[in-house]
Amino acid sequence: MCQVFTRSDGTELEILHPPYCEICGNPIPDSFALSHPYCGACKDCSDKLHPIVQVRAFGKYYYEDEKPDDVLSNEIRRFKRDKRLAPLLLECMYYAIDVQYPDLQELDVVIPVMRGTQDGGYNQSGLLAQGIAAHYGKPFVDVLYKQQPYRSMHDIHDHREKEAEIAGKIGCNYVFESDESVLLIDDTCIDMVTKRECARVLKANGASTIKSLVIGRMVNRRHMETLRRYND
Repeated sequence: MCQVFTRSDGTELEILHPPYCEICGNPIPDSFALSHPYCGACKDCSDKLHPIVQVRAFGKYYYEDEKPDDVLSNEIRRFKRDKRLAPLLLECMYYAIDVQYPDLQELDVVIPVMRGTQDGGYNQSGLLAQGIAAHYGKPFVDVLYKQQPYRSMHDIHDHREKEAEIAGKIGCNYVFESDESVLLIDDTCIDMVTKRECARVLKANGASTIKSLVIGRMVNRRHMETLRRYND
């Protein structure tokens, strides 16, 4: 099933519709939703009943060599160097909050993930978080930072190596009030490593519930083909 959102510029974009993993937001087969609402990677997580962070996404994100003509994925990549795309991408995130995941409106503060490892440029997650905070009348708190350098997560393919690379290298310069909940904003979610480390630091500084909203949840052709076979 395909559901679309028509943006103000006339562009039709496919949204990420249920069922999806309760933790990472990855699309899952219809049958999984009935028995256990988790993807293969999250079903064995020790904290799956009380996850440190849950990720929700407006749509799907494909690497360029997987689906080079995907409009949303190309816009996300362009956004890393062209901030003029912010209003159009924010429309997608507003739709996600208003229609797909209205429970996100109940969270207290809006926080962007820290700036990436690239030199120069700007923090695209910060622009998105500022827009969301202003739109919904929430406090915008830019408190996460790199306290030690680390390699780009995109350059590391082993999941455990990623976790080891980023562990302990993110800081937070804010102490949360009791039971203060967080909407953590990023442009994409690839495999949860960065989101989990951010959430760990936020929890250590007093945050309660943490949910993350991204524009695109990374999927690949193999995963989507498997999904179609299960559903058929």
